Amino acid sequence: MKHLITILLFILVGSGFSQNYKVIVVDASNKVIPFVNTQVTYEFNNQKKELQTLSNGEGVLFIDTNWINVKLKLKHVSYQTKFSTVNSKNKKVMMYLDNTELTTFVVTGQYSSSSVDESVHKVKVIDSKRIEAQGAVNLQELMEQEMNVRVSQDNTLGSSMSIQGLSGENVKILIDGVPVVGRMNGSIDLSQINLNNIERVEIVEGPLSVNYGTNALAGTINLITKKNKKKFGARAEGYYETIGQYNFNASVDLAIKSHAFTFSGGRNFFDGYSEVDTSRVQQWRPKEQLFGAIKYSNTYKKITYQFTSDVFEEELISRGEPRSPYKETAFDDYFTTTRFSNSLNLTYKANKNSVINILGGYNYYKRIKTKYLKDLVTIDYQIIDDLSSRDTSVFDLVFSRGTYSFSKDSSKLNYQLGYDINVEANKGKRINDGRKEIGDYAIFGSLEYRPNTKTVIRPGLRYSYNTAYETPLIPSFNVKYDWSKHLTSRLSWGKGFRAPSLKELHFLFVDLNHNILGNKNLVAENSDNFMLQFNYKRGIKRGVYNFGLSGFYNAVNNQISLVLRDATEQLYTYTNIGKFFSQGINLNSGFKYKTYRTDIGFSWVGRYNNEYTNHSSLDKFLYTPEIMASFGYEVKEWQSTFNLFYKYTGRVLGFVESEFDEVSQYEIEAYSMMDVSVIKYFFKKKLSITLGAKNLFDVGNINSNQLTGGVHSGAGNNIPVAWGRTYFTRLVINL
Repeated sequence: MKHLITILLFILVGSGFSQNYKVIVVDASNKVIPFVNTQVTYEFNNQKKELQTLSNGEGVLFIDTNWINVKLKLKHVSYQTKFSTVNSKNKKVMMYLDNTELTTFVVTGQYSSSSVDESVHKVKVIDSKRIEAQGAVNLQELMEQEMNVRVSQDNTLGSSMSIQGLSGENVKILIDGVPVVGRMNGSIDLSQINLNNIERVEIVEGPLSVNYGTNALAGTINLITKKNKKKFGARAEGYYETIGQYNFNASVDLAIKSHAFTFSGGRNFFDGYSEVDTSRVQQWRPKEQLFGAIKYSNTYKKITYQFTSDVFEEELISRGEPRSPYKETAFDDYFTTTRFSNSLNLTYKANKNSVINILGGYNYYKRIKTKYLKDLVTIDYQIIDDLSSRDTSVFDLVFSRGTYSFSKDSSKLNYQLGYDINVEANKGKRINDGRKEIGDYAIFGSLEYRPNTKTVIRPGLRYSYNTAYETPLIPSFNVKYDWSKHLTSRLSWGKGFRAPSLKELHFLFVDLNHNILGNKNLVAENSDNFMLQFNYKRGIKRGVYNFGLSGFYNAVNNQISLVLRDATEQLYTYTNIGKFFSQGINLNSGFKYKTYRTDIGFSWVGRYNNEYTNHSSLDKFLYTPEIMASFGYEVKEWQSTFNLFYKYTGRVLGFVESEFDEVSQYEIEAYSMMDVSVIKYFFKKKLSITLGAKNLFDVGNINSNQLTGGVHSGAGNNIPVAWGRTYFTRLVINL
């Protein structure tokens, strides 16, 4: 009621019932900007007051002459945020069009869609322009150029990543808020997540376990798909890379009144590659991916609903060496992966400040391994039928997540309440009893308290019940403070957790070479994460520059590892055996002016040395440096953009203890990656052609060597990173 009276007084002031003067909001060309969201702070009768309002259709704000120390904070979706002090009549406030960096809105971990600058969590956004400039086909290629992220490659299981020194099993991956299933060996294969229909990627480092539950310990990556905004639209894209990649995808958008449809599909083909040419064995396995999706959305009164269904299939071939003595036969492994995802998203806007969102659906993942004996003379195949040669792993997930959010700019207290239900099943020959199921049922909530205009305090809490293990209570605490109109700090502490997977609980694999047993008594890993971040951002005419400094610390308890339980029988099992720590600092700066942009960053990530407990003379943390730089320049007269991306990944050091209690040091060597591209647009950007080069330094395998130690001096070992220097071209048609 108090705020309503203040707003009515403001309207009366503008209507002439008291002395007032006008403030006119204009752009760089002196044209008025209507309906600008404005926060007014002022003093009246020795009291500080605050008002939230809009400029009128003529871009005018009315200010009472009795108000003193009047300050304005003006925001508009297409302009840089403007801070101004009012001290004279009929004043003009100029806002600059943010044509180099339009205001970006994010949804990951938010009460409602909010700008990156206003978000309590520090959210990094990779938009579609960056994806296009980098020539990234899938999430693996995109994340290879990201700070604080290390991508690892398994040429059969696919690629995975670590964030803040924590492995990929601690990273939550979402597509429009829907969890991605199918963790083989704990990680999602990033090369199976295509970017052909992705509008932006939102990355939050640190735990978001209060919001998203298990695996959101090291970070959360949310891929936001493109929205249909046309009555009719069509898009086709062709991609060729000299390594032997041939990709094609297309989509069609239709809108009939409030009904919007999108149909998309495509094929990615990779011919395989080896550094050393062989008769048929390839280090990077050949594979083919087929995918398609249907999306339907509609708004009826206050309800918006969206249904999405997509399917993905990949076939990867691992060809074996010709067998001795006559080289006429070989064993070939075929890996077939199928993903099927369905989701329904309902959003009900009860009023201007209250929103109910319900997301539910079903995800299915299936991976089949089949071994064949191939006759290289007749080209005939014969299936090898035994436990180690054939295997099928099936994961399915039924989920539902709902939230009620109250968010009002002028309110001191906003909040969110929600529930989260996940029922996951895993089926396969190597699962004890063939099939196991796990259910997780959670409620969560958080508050946003704004004691003043500069401070936001957000505590949160999640409680869950799990059918397989005892769940920890998960709290979090975030503080955002604006030191000035340009300098912002964020302080956060959060508990994270990773539930033991169904494989770790119920795995059973016994043959001549394996004796691995799951452990149904495992408890969840849990962690404490501390982060402190400072960001300085200043807008200039037709540009913006920023500088960021942050530090983090992770402490993981009850870490799950595969350990030797019985040396006689060589029995291995999963056990909660210990702790893990990581810490680091990050520096980054960016500058954008007119059509030029540059970003430079440095990180120093330390991982806990497991041998420190028994050998205190060793370093407790082993650090790895990273350097990132990217540049872009648009020449409007040529309708072209020039882009460069560079990342240096420093060496990784580690220590291992031998059976004779001797400690050996090993090293994974450093490497650098650089990509360049040129994009040329035609016919008002309806047609674009991209030419580029990836991995200019021709990185392939890198060395992992033991450097020192006792009698066991390890031999060298190669780790695959990339397939060498390649050149690519992309053709895109937008109608």
